[in-house]
Amino acid sequence: MPPAPSTPSDTSLTALVRDAAFRSPDKLYLSDGSRHLTFGEAWQQIETIAANLQVRGIGHGDRVVIVTENRIESVLLFFATIRAGGIAVILHPQLKPEGLHRVIDQTKPKLGLLEASTASLSAEFGETPVVWAEQASFEALLAAPKSEALPFPGQETDPAFLVFTSGSTGTPRGVILTHAVVRFVSAAIQARLQYQAEDRVAVLLPLSFDYGLYQLFYAAIAGASVFIGRPEMAGPELPRILAAQEISVLPGVPTLFGGLIKMQRYRPVPLPKIRVITNTGDHLPQSYIASLRELFPQARIYPMYGLTEAFRSTYLPPELVATHPESMGRAIPHAEILVCRPDGSLTDDDEPGELVHCGPLVAQGYWNDPIRTAERFRPAPPSSSYDGRAVWSGDTVRRDAEGLLYFVGREDAMIKSAGNRISPTEVEEAAQSVEGVAEAVALGVPDARLGQAVLLLVRIAEGHAGVLDALHDYLKKELPNFMMPVDILVVDQFPRNPNGKIDRVELANNWGSLTEGQPA
Repeated sequence: MPPAPSTPSDTSLTALVRDAAFRSPDKLYLSDGSRHLTFGEAWQQIETIAANLQVRGIGHGDRVVIVTENRIESVLLFFATIRAGGIAVILHPQLKPEGLHRVIDQTKPKLGLLEASTASLSAEFGETPVVWAEQASFEALLAAPKSEALPFPGQETDPAFLVFTSGSTGTPRGVILTHAVVRFVSAAIQARLQYQAEDRVAVLLPLSFDYGLYQLFYAAIAGASVFIGRPEMAGPELPRILAAQEISVLPGVPTLFGGLIKMQRYRPVPLPKIRVITNTGDHLPQSYIASLRELFPQARIYPMYGLTEAFRSTYLPPELVATHPESMGRAIPHAEILVCRPDGSLTDDDEPGELVHCGPLVAQGYWNDPIRTAERFRPAPPSSSYDGRAVWSGDTVRRDAEGLLYFVGREDAMIKSAGNRISPTEVEEAAQSVEGVAEAVALGVPDARLGQAVLLLVRIAEGHAGVLDALHDYLKKELPNFMMPVDILVVDQFPRNPNGKIDRVELANNWGSLTEGQPA
């Protein structure tokens, strides 16, 4: 028997899957190429796992940390944690022990989920119980529960999950996403993208990346199917995988699309079913847009811009992609996007200013971090139509006379590479832990494939001329692949400001347009 439909008062995030299971219990929801779960089967397993989590003591507000590759088990535990009233935290599988230790210290989880590829992180959980995602070990959570799952014990304003993103200090920040905000923004985006029940959505982005995770919600609203792939599939076999899985919706970042374009030029595979292409994580180059339009004339292309703190801010309607490919577009429904001067007043047409996101899509803040919450989540400008807090993005944009937005630059030092937000401090701290590295500065430099790549400048202490090989080997071991510098260059001295601090503005001016190892 299909589950009873959600009542109007059931506004939890998991009600999206429950409602889809009631409408279409036999419709395929999740697949990884070998395993397949219908909406009805997925919801039944979510309910079973939720009941077992409650038996294990997971309840209202408890955190469950998930560190795995993209897996169906990760999706089920994510939803089951929320169904039990807890708060889910999905982390990147390449996370290093120190990064996980910081997250665990902040969230104090009651349970962790690991797998073979992340088994080395188990020690960081200390006394916290760990469940293994391998099927044989995961079955304990799928066994018949000792009791039925209790009704959702929280409110729509409670946190549903945390998305961790690095800040300028190098310490991970957990953005708090509530049930109400996630459902609201998912409905707003789905209204624009219009996924359909017949669609097959490819999730090749990490589930720890909010844009990969949100595909699960859009699909549930539409009754569409999701292919849970792995980021490494975005290689030479990507076109064949897309064809075999009959993918019709392809969300990605510029890196994925650049590779796809190259492979389709070299060894084309017919992909007539692709009808929607969405981009986020960084600006999609005009050359990529032109190539995608040529290769997939049947597809609607949606370049998008967003913040983890407000998820999605703008989109460029497909009908404007050909004439305004360099634009970020306009605000999504229910989002108010303002371009402000430092005093909060609105800029004039084409005058650069800070992008400020106002309205009901704004997150609650950062988990257990009131200081940085106050820095980024500040009162909305007087010109806003909404009261309360707004997200002051730190990104500089301009708005033209037609109301279209254009990205100018980043006010802070964050590096955005292939959809990943990288804190320079994290790279610098790792470099400076190598004996002989006196100082280090990480910069983002333009890269046609990644959007930005990491350039590392180092000052070597006297007597350590041969440290570069050791530094490279150490960084390769300690940093995730997406954080690895594209080049490491030695400087004699760093410029400093009147306060004695390294002048990053001057460094960015000198090195930010790096070409073949030489400053611009």
